[in-house]
Amino acid sequence: MKRIYITLVFLLVGMVGMAYLYFSNLHTETSANDSSLNAVASSSALVFSFDNEKSFYDILSGQEIFADILGEEKSKQLKALNSLVNDANVNNAFSGQKVYIGFLPGEKNTIDFIITSQLKSAVDVNQVINGLKRKLKVDKANDLYQLTFADSATCFLSIQKSLVVLGSTADAINQTLKNNSENITPFTNYVKNNSRYNKNTLASLFVNFNLLPQVLKNILTTNLTGELSVLDKQDAFATFTYSFSKDKLLFSGSTEINAQNSYHKLFVDEAEQKLTIQNILPEKTANFTAYGIADYKRWKNNLNILFTSTKEFSKIEENIKRIDQKHRLDLNQIFSTYFKNQLLTFELASGEKFGAIALSNGEKVSQSFLDVSEEYDLDIRIFREDGIPYSFFGQPFKKFEKPYFIIIDNYLIMANNASNLQVFLNSYRNNKLLSQDENFISFNDQILSSSTILFYINRKNSNDIFGRNLKAPYFKQYQSSKGFKDYNAFSYQLAADNGKFLTNLLLFKKEEKILVPDTLKTN
Repeated sequence: MKRIYITLVFLLVGMVGMAYLYFSNLHTETSANDSSLNAVASSSALVFSFDNEKSFYDILSGQEIFADILGEEKSKQLKALNSLVNDANVNNAFSGQKVYIGFLPGEKNTIDFIITSQLKSAVDVNQVINGLKRKLKVDKANDLYQLTFADSATCFLSIQKSLVVLGSTADAINQTLKNNSENITPFTNYVKNNSRYNKNTLASLFVNFNLLPQVLKNILTTNLTGELSVLDKQDAFATFTYSFSKDKLLFSGSTEINAQNSYHKLFVDEAEQKLTIQNILPEKTANFTAYGIADYKRWKNNLNILFTSTKEFSKIEENIKRIDQKHRLDLNQIFSTYFKNQLLTFELASGEKFGAIALSNGEKVSQSFLDVSEEYDLDIRIFREDGIPYSFFGQPFKKFEKPYFIIIDNYLIMANNASNLQVFLNSYRNNKLLSQDENFISFNDQILSSSTILFYINRKNSNDIFGRNLKAPYFKQYQSSKGFKDYNAFSYQLAADNGKFLTNLLLFKKEEKILVPDTLKTN
């Protein structure tokens, strides 16, 4: 899986944790409010919403995952906000209102949060402020209130008419109020429309991929280029509902891709497949992305349309015709006939990157590729011509311009260095595979058996990769025993469904087996 997705876990889990910590004493009825929604959706890449019922907090209090992800120090700091709703006057002022939590980029590599809600009609603002003053220090700063807790932690509050915005910084509130307007954004409408179908759920999470790069730049040391470019300017929305479990964090929902020139859009009408190609992966695999293609000819026609929209098709078509004529081949016929139904890209813990394609007849493909490739050693060959994998399978294989490759057991595996393929062969032939790992087996039992696209990250094997790509505070939490250290895997699973994707997002921790000593004594 693209390594970026582990970063999303920090944000997604943070939202749930904050919801619990900030509003654990607030009781409300389900009631969406346009004003508070417009405010949070105007600036936030991720929006978490929930109905403030006691059952919600009772369930969250039994999930230790949130404390693990937030970390001990951060959790203690955030719990100070509980005092905001302990006062009866404050509590009553928000009774029956919806609460939204949004995340947006802050200064100096930070992620700010905002919490929006709505005062009940006829509520006196002074009643709320006086209630707060009984619990903490309240200072008026221009149009905002600065709230200072006993441990010196601070946050800021704005009340404009009935709209209430609580933020981690004054800038977060000012940015939200500046962006908030009478013009309803597409994301606001998306949240509103999907909230109608989620009324019976515990909590909902909404993601605006258009704004996500602004948040990610504060977390990553790299730009959204190469493998991460798929997240740059991606016009897509996602909605999830939260499912309680003590050993995993699971959100289920759907992903809608609005942009027509998106690679993932090619898969929205592909029937989900039972993906098995990941069974070839070495035990040191850090991440992988697997794709299922039920009808390759139709899919390839759609890929050509995508190449046309990106003004690449003429150049690609010319290159393939030249290769075919030069080597007396019909590459389109070869792939149309012998491609099976799935492909894969993956990265090892040491950073080596690979691509793989499932074939229905590896021997036939090997024979067909004799002229268009040359021998490196007994097992490994290299393409003589540029751009073949990319021309027939698109974006995931763009990095493999003229790769070395092997064909073994009806799989074509490619890499940019022959030594990388030697590493792969050593693991494969010695059965040192990820599929034999106990943690991976347990994880695999938690996800659906069929997918259209499956992103996966192995936490342990990704340690060095994230050490290079996460900024120091986020990498520290990733390594911490009070953070991600005890978690095994993260996945983002997509299954095509009438033009959109049914989606499961999973952070998984395998329960440790408790060894019970044998107390029976034998002679």
